[in-house]
Amino acid sequence: MINIWLSVLIVVLMFALYFFVRFYFRNRKTEYEFTSIINHTFRTPLTRINWISKELEDINISREDRIKYIQNLNNATNNLLEIVDLIVGIKDINNKNGFFLEETSFRSIVEGSISRYKEDINKKNLVFQISSFQTIPLLTLDLKKITFAIDSLIENAIIYTPIGGKILIDCILKSNDKLLFYIADPGIGLDFYDSMKIFSRFYRSKKAVLAYPDGMGLRLYLSKKIIESHNGKIYAKSKGIDKGTVFFVELPINKIK
Repeated sequence: MINIWLSVLIVVLMFALYFFVRFYFRNRKTEYEFTSIINHTFRTPLTRINWISKELEDINISREDRIKYIQNLNNATNNLLEIVDLIVGIKDINNKNGFFLEETSFRSIVEGSISRYKEDINKKNLVFQISSFQTIPLLTLDLKKITFAIDSLIENAIIYTPIGGKILIDCILKSNDKLLFYIADPGIGLDFYDSMKIFSRFYRSKKAVLAYPDGMGLRLYLSKKIIESHNGKIYAKSKGIDKGTVFFVELPINKIK
C-alpha cells in the first residue's frame, strides 16, 4: 500500500517538475540555479518519505511509533503537495476566471493560519501579539487564495524570527472602504535592494538563504499577485538588516452584488 502511495506521489511530483522546468528555463534561469532549487526544495521531504517508508516496513515497531511515522509521512507529503501547488499556481495566478469570491471573515483567516502553524510557533517558543481587531466587516475574497497569501506572510515571520521572539499582528479600517493588515517580525530585516526585490519571482536575499535554504522565492511573489488580483496592495518596510520587517496588506471592503 505504501509503495502504491509513493508511486502516485512520484507521478504528481514529475508533473510539477515538468511545469517548473518549462517555466524556469523560459525565463533564462541557469541550469545551476535550477538544480540548486530542486535540490533544496525537493530533496528534504523526499528523503524523509524514503526514510519513513523503510521504518514502516519493520513489523516489530510499536503501534505508537507506527502512528507517529504515518503522521510524519503525511506531513512530508503535504509539504511536497504545497510545492506542487506553488509551481502550478504560477501558471494560473493571473486568471481571474479561476477566482471564487465569497464574503469572508478576515479575522478567521488570520486565526486559522496561526492555528495551522501552532507546532512551528511552539518549537521556536514564539509569542504572537494579536490585536483585538476593530470591528471589521466581511470582505469579498477568494478564501483559498487569500488564505495562501496570509499563510505565506505568517510562515515567513515564523521562519525568520529568532527563537523566543515576538511577532505583532494588527488589522484596522484604513478608511470606510479599505482594510489594512500588518504583521511585524524582529527577524533578519531588509536592506534597500531587498525591499525593492522581495516580491520578485525567485528572489531571495543572502540572509534569507542562509537562514532557510529550502525556500523557493515564490510565496511572496504569488501573494503579491493574489492581493493585486483583489484590487489590493502588499508592501514591506524595514529599518535595515537584522532590524525586523513589517509586511502590510491593503484590501478593499466590497460587497457581493
